[in-house]
Amino acid sequence: MLQGFDGAVVVVTGGASGIGRGIALEAARRGAKVAIADLHEERLASTLAELQALGAQAIAARVDVTSDADVDALRDRVDAELGPVDLLCNNAGVAVMGPAERVLMEDWEWILQVNVLGIVRGVRAFVPGMLERGTGHVLNTASIAGIWAYTWDNAPYITSKFAAYGLSEALARRLHPHGIGVSVLCPGLVSTNLGENARQSGVPEELQGQWFHFPPEMMEAVEPDAVGVQVADAVLAGDFTIFTHASDAELYKTWRLDIDASLAAAVAASPAPPVIPPA
Repeated sequence: MLQGFDGAVVVVTGGASGIGRGIALEAARRGAKVAIADLHEERLASTLAELQALGAQAIAARVDVTSDADVDALRDRVDAELGPVDLLCNNAGVAVMGPAERVLMEDWEWILQVNVLGIVRGVRAFVPGMLERGTGHVLNTASIAGIWAYTWDNAPYITSKFAAYGLSEALARRLHPHGIGVSVLCPGLVSTNLGENARQSGVPEELQGQWFHFPPEMMEAVEPDAVGVQVADAVLAGDFTIFTHASDAELYKTWRLDIDASLAAAVAASPAPPVIPPA
């Protein structure tokens, strides 16, 4: 379990912007040594400069989490330059929007490679060292979409985030007896750039831009820096599930208490989804 951030080594994938950047900066403010990994080189350089301006020992690496070699190389570099990893934040993620029956297989494969197998690669690379030392913490970024299918038009993203949540639960059962903490971050709406590379897959041109709906109760966005503080506090407290919105925690309890009733109410409150003819 992580006892404190001062002198700890923290790795954050997707660390150049959004939630990952928020986590990295908060870890640095608390005295951690920080490694950020991302594909966006300009943002990597900018966030690295911010970390160093805070006085943190920090490194930045261009890493594709769909590559075994990239993730293993990140582990080796962090170990050589910063030391053994105390907190691994598997945060990199992408979005694909569309109904399950229409999304292209290549888009299903892309989102699962990043959002699910990207976490798996991080676990495979860094957790064996934690087990050897008998200490450490793993944070996986899922989503409120990982515990509540809040819409019908975002099936690939929801699928990937449910998998991230389930993997985290299984990992907690595996690692807690060995003194290693596990947390799963379930953010609601956060002001990030996730939409920049989002794909609308299998969606007719006339419906582009109308896809991807947040329910009204999910429209209050929080800032990534605030999420960074929430994550740091929750990791030190040993919390498993981390919500960015208190209302989501309560909604999750209600939803799971009676899934059939909750699903029926959600369907009744929403307009009927369109039937899209074959292309």
